[in-house]
Amino acid sequence: MQLKSDSLNNNGLKHTGTINLETNRFILRKFHLSDVHDIFINWSSDKDSAKYNAWSVHTSEEVTKEYVAEWVEWYKKDNYYHWAITDKEDGEVIGSVSVSNIRERKKYCEIGYTVAQKRWNQGIATEVLIKVLDFLTDEVGFETIRALHDIRNVSSGRVMKKAGMVFVKNKTQIFLSGQNLVMKCSVYEYKKVAPQLR
Repeated sequence: MQLKSDSLNNNGLKHTGTINLETNRFILRKFHLSDVHDIFINWSSDKDSAKYNAWSVHTSEEVTKEYVAEWVEWYKKDNYYHWAITDKEDGEVIGSVSVSNIRERKKYCEIGYTVAQKRWNQGIATEVLIKVLDFLTDEVGFETIRALHDIRNVSSGRVMKKAGMVFVKNKTQIFLSGQNLVMKCSVYEYKKVAPQLR
């Protein structure tokens, strides 16, 4: 099989872009403009969902639509990974998983996720995080994946541990977003274990 030259760089990362992934209960897929209402209602307008995150609450569906339009445009890049978490039962978009801070040479990236408050404590974040971590390491070739959470958000730390991530350190992180947020964070890391070491 011959790979497109832009999909496999000299360092061995095999970028695919955001492709559909499936877990027992969810389909992970690209966002569409038709998802704006679900996104706005389920998390982008929710203060509790934004409380421990680096993004600001959206004041209207129009604001959410602007973001989604950008995401749709970015899907043209084969190194852009941003999934909508959709429920298999009704197709509702109930969260997202995204990859950032890709460092090609180090085969390193960072991962973040959000789940609608009404679906908290149902194991959703753990289920989809495991799937995405496996995909990013097995298919794309990342060797180190980190995630961080606000130190006050212990539930997110539990998700990371259940997904096989290991605590690395606490650190102060500055997010240069609309609110220029300074956050005390816990950092977790995932490294794929070679089959012979399992």
